[in-house]
Amino acid sequence: MKNIKFIGRLEIIVFISGATVMILELIGSRILAPYLGGSIFVWTSLIGIILGALSLGYYLGGNFSKNNPSFKFLSLTLVIAGIFIVLITAIKEPILNMAMSYGIKIGSIFATTLLFVIPSILLGMVSPYSVRLKIKDVETSGSAAGNLYAISTIGSIVGTFLAGFYLIPTFGSLNILFGLGTILIVTSFLGMPSKLIKTRIGILMILFILTGYAQYQILNKGYLVDFDSSYNHIRVYDTVDKRTHRMKRVLQIGAETHSSIFLDTGEMATEYSRYMILDRIFNTDIKKVLVIGGGAYSQPKDINNRFPNAQIDVVEIDPMVTKMAMDYFNFVPNDKFNIFHEDGRIFLNNNKNKYDVIYLDAFISWYAIPFQLTTVETIEKIYNSLEDDGIVIANLISSLDGEKSYFFKSELKTFSKYFSNYYIFPVYTKKIDSIQNIIVILTKSSNTYTLDQLYNLARSEQEKSLIKNLYQESIDLSQTEILTDDFAPVDYYISKFL
Repeated sequence: MKNIKFIGRLEIIVFISGATVMILELIGSRILAPYLGGSIFVWTSLIGIILGALSLGYYLGGNFSKNNPSFKFLSLTLVIAGIFIVLITAIKEPILNMAMSYGIKIGSIFATTLLFVIPSILLGMVSPYSVRLKIKDVETSGSAAGNLYAISTIGSIVGTFLAGFYLIPTFGSLNILFGLGTILIVTSFLGMPSKLIKTRIGILMILFILTGYAQYQILNKGYLVDFDSSYNHIRVYDTVDKRTHRMKRVLQIGAETHSSIFLDTGEMATEYSRYMILDRIFNTDIKKVLVIGGGAYSQPKDINNRFPNAQIDVVEIDPMVTKMAMDYFNFVPNDKFNIFHEDGRIFLNNNKNKYDVIYLDAFISWYAIPFQLTTVETIEKIYNSLEDDGIVIANLISSLDGEKSYFFKSELKTFSKYFSNYYIFPVYTKKIDSIQNIIVILTKSSNTYTLDQLYNLARSEQEKSLIKNLYQESIDLSQTEILTDDFAPVDYYISKFL
């Protein structure tokens, strides 16, 4: 390249502004996740609304630059944007609590608008206003505009990778927001008289106090853990179980509870987990199992207790979830466990082993299983990963029938492409329109069992009690579609009952 041009203060300003926009958008997903989940609706709201805010910012920046453009105005824009970004730490709790009452779609739009629109508009103003300051004459205007917008885009690229690969896994959301606000205010020093620097430093001190207060509020919510991993927002806390009035420890990932144990005994506190003991009714010789979705590793621990000689492969995408299981949920790995930190679908794509039982208990957001684990292509890989007498035990959340059963029926029809025999156990009630955990047990063999036969095979009173909940009504699957890698609107189906 010839004539590499000097990088001046305008170039630095647009680079930092471009990086901040993308970091803010990515951190926005983690701010919303504990309240609204991380579904496609949340991402759609973030991307769509922030793009709209940036467009408005481009328009306003261009218009404000028409009359007497100055570095002082640009500097003030950065300061106000920084203040609003830090203020997110103080106002997010009431806004997100209110957003939850509106449902995922409207709630996501509501929260994104109130939290991120103003700083996005202000950051959008920076590039067009900087272009006007840079232009000296008509002949150089195109080159000046192109250079600044290229630098802004490079900043956005750097911000994207920096946030995803380093900032979010390393620092908490509040720290990142405070850091972004601080950087914008410090960057504003480039465009203002030195006599105003003390004023800006005073603003930083006030913002530091606000951020400290926000951190204090979170610490006083009683969370044992509250942080962002590379994959999710994770919380661990103790609470009283409403059903038994016993203390339990809860692992919350995103917006929902993924696992819980009773503190006095360490046993699983979730009602649906009791149904996993039915595995030995359908397969009496369990030597090798696969668990997709580790969570707090309550299920793998229970399997290890019941089948101490069985080899247990656990696929958990997030290494930090495994660490939480060891640090807070009494999970102690032994030589019977093989832990794989990768996506369940990727594991199945590469799997060459055969299993006696495959347990599916992976969720991503608001009751939704990651779509890539629901499709017929995945079910084929699961089927091929089973021994001839192998079984699948899947935990789904849906209703049995009606408008709220789209996901359950579609997934059941998808399973039916390879599994002709399945047994359905609604965990809480047989009312067809109730949203609840539904345990589906599918067998690879052609053997079928009646309710009486299953009851006779049960070896304990607990097993007999669970078998009685077998749902025997016919389920009409004629109006549902098989889920495929090309078509799997899982989030949309789940939204029908949210």
